[in-house]
Amino acid sequence: MNAQPDVSVIVLNWNGKQYLETCLSSLLKQNYPSFEIIFVDNGSTDGSMEFVNNKFPGVIALKHRVNLGFSQGVNSGIRIAKGKYIATINNDAEADPAWISELVRVMDRDSNIGSCASKMLRYYNRNIIDSAGTLVYQNGSAYDRGSLEIDAGQYDSQEEIFGACAGAALYRKEMLDEIGLFDEVYFAYLEDVDISFRMHLFGWKCIFVPDAVVYHMHSATSKQASTFKLFYLERNKLWNMWKYYSIPLLISQIPYTNIFYFRYISLFFKKIVKQEIINEEPVLNNSFISVVFAVLRAKFFAYIKFPHVLMQRWKLRRKGADMSLVEAWIIKGYKK
Repeated sequence: MNAQPDVSVIVLNWNGKQYLETCLSSLLKQNYPSFEIIFVDNGSTDGSMEFVNNKFPGVIALKHRVNLGFSQGVNSGIRIAKGKYIATINNDAEADPAWISELVRVMDRDSNIGSCASKMLRYYNRNIIDSAGTLVYQNGSAYDRGSLEIDAGQYDSQEEIFGACAGAALYRKEMLDEIGLFDEVYFAYLEDVDISFRMHLFGWKCIFVPDAVVYHMHSATSKQASTFKLFYLERNKLWNMWKYYSIPLLISQIPYTNIFYFRYISLFFKKIVKQEIINEEPVLNNSFISVVFAVLRAKFFAYIKFPHVLMQRWKLRRKGADMSLVEAWIIKGYKK
């Protein structure tokens, strides 16, 4: 690692000590010569900070007293980063030795590329895709491209896509200086979708790099089907729509925004009344009341921050942003 690195790799952690040996060791094995590792700890109580200081003394360690969430935690790392490129990787991920090299190789070739997405595969089943970039639908929901598909070469082409999953991505610092960092009111989830919207509004591109491979344990720190996750997903997707959708699109998507909730009711009815076994929706492992409460809380807290979102939208419009520019990336309708 260098005094003036090209790349600053940010690893955000919250009580993930059991994953750090795998993650940080894989970063130290990178074949790219010029990078630094910034470890940001969000108030862990499991000895993560002490473990990193003792086992990985060359890593820059930044400790916060409380859990600041993804956006604020990563932003704190970006603010002390020296690299012209910012790489983000989840603490429960293992990077292929050529991960940084492949991302930088693509980023270097075109100054209009603002971010690069990695091919993320499941850690425990390495022929299963975790993410090949992100997609966004008209109802505001965002999904990992190719998630749970068998990796049979269908995502082996380098191509422009909507956005990168911040679980393994590379961002141009120049772009972040122009469009802003991750929005800190999001706390967790869809903040990478938010930054992808802004990226397109300012004329930057995202490129999927299939040779930049990361193996991800997937929602190891926050459980995949938890109501915690459901709350932030439902709240933050409303903010993304209010911030970036054109007025005609906002009006047209109203039926799609709420159709998901009726689907939840239908699935709970089948599970509870008809005693059907439903494996397609992990959130059903929670109680009906907890899911309803999470959704209602999400809507309530989304509207509390409505003035903030409108201010962000106004600032974008003041800079000349044309909201219609993002519509080409929004898939009409909704996905289960």
